[in-house]
Amino acid sequence: MQLNLPGSVPLGSLFGIPVRLHLTFLVLLGAQLLGSIYYGGNYVLLWFLLLGPVLLLTVLFHELGHCLAARSVGGHVEGILLWPLGGLAFIGHTAGPKADMWVAVAGPLTHLPMVGFWVGMLSLAQHAATGSWTPSLALQEPKGMGLWQAMCAGAVIMNLSLFAFNLLVPAYPLDGGRILVDGLLAAGVQDTLAAKITIGVAVPIGIGIIVWGGVQFQMVTILVGAFILYSTWQLAAALRGGALKQHPMFAAVDGGPAPGQGTGAPDSAYWKFPGAGNSGTQV
Repeated sequence: MQLNLPGSVPLGSLFGIPVRLHLTFLVLLGAQLLGSIYYGGNYVLLWFLLLGPVLLLTVLFHELGHCLAARSVGGHVEGILLWPLGGLAFIGHTAGPKADMWVAVAGPLTHLPMVGFWVGMLSLAQHAATGSWTPSLALQEPKGMGLWQAMCAGAVIMNLSLFAFNLLVPAYPLDGGRILVDGLLAAGVQDTLAAKITIGVAVPIGIGIIVWGGVQFQMVTILVGAFILYSTWQLAAALRGGALKQHPMFAAVDGGPAPGQGTGAPDSAYWKFPGAGNSGTQV
């Protein structure tokens, strides 16, 4: 199946995996840059770098982690979509919950080497500006070498935030929510009970994220909370309709035909939320 989503454009492919960018990402980026004009042109440039190429590459590597892990357990990969709320990796496998847990964890784990890379870049920037090799996460005034320092510090904060948020927040469809489902199923919990637990955990978290976004005046955060609630509503609808085994989350971990033998699991979108990284580096 060819990944061809309305409103998206192809960016090429990596490891044979098609990558597409949704045009609404550029719209949101433009809106965020307009909001930073008040702070001056140097801050517009800083946020363009952080919320543009740095964030896109960060999300791309995260989703590549999911894709390559899915291949390692015998699954297939349809492609990656970069969009305003982060990234979506369209993958499918029937290897069971323990394998799916590895696929879910593989995305956040990519942030650790990225943190190492940006800490190294920050040390170089710090040395060039001050003569010290000790990196500082304090955002410098983005002028001259300060722009490089601020970008590197922002990238470190972004990756640490994304690692913690996506791995530790157990709200489906975040990676932490998938790990929660995988852990329950691997422990022998019936899929219907696992779905009810997932819904019971995700709903208050989604509401909390929306409230937090409202308090912080962060539209992306509000949209993320809404997307969590929407995804949870879809899961609840599948549970009520007796179609849980057709839901991508549970089909992917319930076993089934081996690759090339029958239908197998439908593609399941591994989703990464960028809002934690953004909020952690805002002026």
